Amino acid sequence: MTGKVLIAGGLGLVGRAAVEHFEALGDWDIVALSRREPDFPTQADFVSVDLSDREATLSALSRIRDVTHIVYAAVMEKPVLADGWTDAEQIAANLAMLRNLLDGLEPDNSTLRHITLLQGGKAYGAHLGPMNLPAKESDPRHMPPNFYFEQEDLLRRRQEQGAKWAWTVLRPMALIGFALGSPMNLLSAIGTYAAIARELDVPFRFTGAMHQQIGELTDTRLLARAIAWAGLSPAAANQIFNVTNGDFVVWQTLWPKLANMLDVEWAPPQPMPLSLMMADKAPVWDEIVARYGLVPHRYDAMANASWQFADGMFGYNAPPNLALLSTVKIRRAGFHDCIDSCEMFEDWISILRSRKILPSISLSAHRRHGGVSG
Repeated sequence: MTGKVLIAGGLGLVGRAAVEHFEALGDWDIVALSRREPDFPTQADFVSVDLSDREATLSALSRIRDVTHIVYAAVMEKPVLADGWTDAEQIAANLAMLRNLLDGLEPDNSTLRHITLLQGGKAYGAHLGPMNLPAKESDPRHMPPNFYFEQEDLLRRRQEQGAKWAWTVLRPMALIGFALGSPMNLLSAIGTYAAIARELDVPFRFTGAMHQQIGELTDTRLLARAIAWAGLSPAAANQIFNVTNGDFVVWQTLWPKLANMLDVEWAPPQPMPLSLMMADKAPVWDEIVARYGLVPHRYDAMANASWQFADGMFGYNAPPNLALLSTVKIRRAGFHDCIDSCEMFEDWISILRSRKILPSISLSAHRRHGGVSG
């Protein structure tokens, strides 16, 4: 047995991918923390806990022993995403959640050897405006507030005070994977938008910027492999690493390919806020679920606040603002994994169709069966 990993935020985009990856490795005991029950088959021991509730967290974690690794993928977001990223209350809440977890685990888990902390492009000020390109881990911090810095400094202080574990900070870009209820689930937003466009017999348009919109992505499965590597590699101890697929996409160029993967007609770009245009489409989604026998996931669980995130990633109503990360450091340290982003989308769409999360009927068959709502 390699060790015992505790994954905080076990049902989020990162946490779910980490649970599935560590399970596939076969030589780990896995404890996952979440507020909800898992919606997928798993052998992991899921513990229901709200990390923002200090007393409940201390009580729940006091019974957990022999943890060797922590993957901290829990996050609290505000209803309006961008507003929350500089909000003092949100920053304090995210710091408290990590502190509560450490206070609950450290006293009775002297076995702890490594903590992986997740950050992202906001560590470089991607949410504030243009940033240094390509962003490197050695870049100085931007002017706070930023809860990433607060959490990172908490780990550094604990280590300076005698903690025997090492830490690694991983910084992915826009995550591509699947989880219910995630506020930043670009894959579900794209897939749900395409299904609704086909159901309403309207073209699947790119809705963001009219200027060339470039994005850098991170497959959650690749990130999970990086997490496992970081937990065991001496080269990752007390280091910060950017983690991306290794390429970038031009959204306007990728869009016709996505339309082909999703069997939906496309048309030239038309800027519009998905956060507004998709707000009333829950009944259409319910019809799609019933018509094609999909797993009955609620519309808000599929898309949630991800329409806001999609607007931001696609550059809707925003000036040009490139956010690209260098991944030279992690490659030099020994993690060389990469994936073609177009192939990644094709793979994920196939997975979601096979799991009956997205419809798999072709556009021509859809029309033969009278699939246009009216």
